Formats: sequence, structure tokens, C-alpha cells
Amino acid sequence: MASTRTSAGLLAGLLTITLWASLPVLRNLISLPPMLTAAVAMGAAALMARCVGQRGGSSAGAKSYRDWTFWLMGVGGLTGALYFYFAALGKGDPAKITLVTYLWPLGFMLVADLLAGRGFQARTLLGAAVAFSGLIPLVLSNGQGEPTSVLGYAQGVASGISWIMFSLYLQGRTTMSWVDYKHLFAGAAIASWGLHSLFEAAPSQTTAMDWGVAALIGVGPYGLAFVTWGYALLRSSSTLLGVLTYFVPIISSLFLILVGRAAFSMPLIIAFVGVLGSAAITQMKSQRPGAASA
Repeated sequence: MASTRTSAGLLAGLLTITLWASLPVLRNLISLPPMLTAAVAMGAAALMARCVGQRGGSSAGAKSYRDWTFWLMGVGGLTGALYFYFAALGKGDPAKITLVTYLWPLGFMLVADLLAGRGFQARTLLGAAVAFSGLIPLVLSNGQGEPTSVLGYAQGVASGISWIMFSLYLQGRTTMSWVDYKHLFAGAAIASWGLHSLFEAAPSQTTAMDWGVAALIGVGPYGLAFVTWGYALLRSSSTLLGVLTYFVPIISSLFLILVGRAAFSMPLIIAFVGVLGSAAITQMKSQRPGAASA
């Protein structure tokens, strides 16, 4: 039974990274401001969760919004991840931004180890060093691809920190019903709309494609993917899931290269090798005889 649950968790994790990897390409198809895109996406995700929840008849966890962690780590983490990532994608090469953003699994594994009482694991720290070393040439390169500003990289890192908060919130929940996700997505939609109203100018011209793709992002990469990610976190090793997420920037970058939005360059190859090397090193930790899984 435990093996079946773990396998189901890994399958959910694989579906999650596939959906996440499609996000930069989808974002490139529309011209809405970052927070307006997030508001539309989260509104669509909340509607999806409401429809599915009604069909399933689930009402468990309906009071989750009364918990302060729901607002700080759940809604706050999700909104921050959306805002900073969407904002960063508009400030440079999306392949570079995505690679920097998806250093967050390293932070997630480090924090998960600390919370589980294991302290800082040497292999996790070594994996982090390898990944950062691989990314240095990419961050410093100014050759092929779009120029990327320091602010773009900083926003990518901020998005990653927000992802860690959101993932810790999901991991700390014993169960997550569709009602929980409906409240979570609706809260993020409201927060994103408020930020859009305060800090962004309304778009002068929009198309049906802008709104449709933004809603599609909410149903897929930032809707269903969050549900499958929460499912995976409850049923599989956080270390192994952290390794799987390293493949998001690689798959995403390949998608971007295929559609002509990113250039295939030597710094990008070095970054790929660094991320994969980090994944291999940190995964070795969970395969030691007698090692406890998170």
C-alpha cells in the first residue's frame, strides 16, 4: 500500500513538472500585465476547483481560510510566486529567469531537512553548490538570448522564495480538499487583482487570446498543477520531488528554444549540467541504506 501511494505521488509530481514547464511559453503568448495575468489565472483555477469540488461533494477543510498560515504562507506564497515570476519573465531571457527561479527546490529541501530534525545535510549543500556553480556562467553571459536585468534575476529569486513558503504550507497540511484549493486560489486571485489595481496600468488593448490563455494558465500550470503538487508532497519524498522539479527549467528551456524564444548556448548547457549534477548528488542522499525519506 505504501509503495502504491509513493508511486501515485511520483506520477503526480511528473504531471506537475510537465505542466509547470509549459508556463513560460504560454505567458509569452499574451501581453497582459503580470498581476492581471495572475488574477485571471487564479480566478479560473478557483472556478475549476469549485466545479470539481461540487461534483465530488467534498466539503472537508472548508474553514482553512481561518488559519493565519493560509493567508501568510498559502495565499501570500502563491501570490508572491506568481507576481515575481511573471514580472521577471518580462525583464529578460525566459530560459535564464526560469533556471534561476527553479533553484527554489534546493531551498525547499534544506528547510524540509531542518524541520524534520535532520539538520543541514552535506549532500544537499553540495548539490546546491554544484547548481549555483553551473548557473554562474549563465547569469554572467551577455551573448545569445535576450539581455536580462539584475532586477529580473532578483525577481526570479523572490519567486523561488515564495514557492518555498507555498510548498511548506502544502506539506504541513494533512489533507487538501478541492474546497481548500478553491479558497486558496480565490484568495490569490483577490490579492493579485488588488496588486494590479494599485501598481499596474490597465492594458490599453487586449484580445480574446490574452484572456483565454491567461485562464488556461489557471486551469493547467497554475491550477491543476498546484493540486497535483500538493498531492505529491503528501505521498512522496520531499527530496525526490525536489529533484524532479530541477527538470522544470530544462524542459521549459527546451520548449522556449523550440519556439524561438531562447538561444541554445554554451552557458545554457553548463547550467543544465550543473542542475542535473545537483539533482544526482541530492538524490544519492535519499538512497543511502537506512536513510529516512521525508
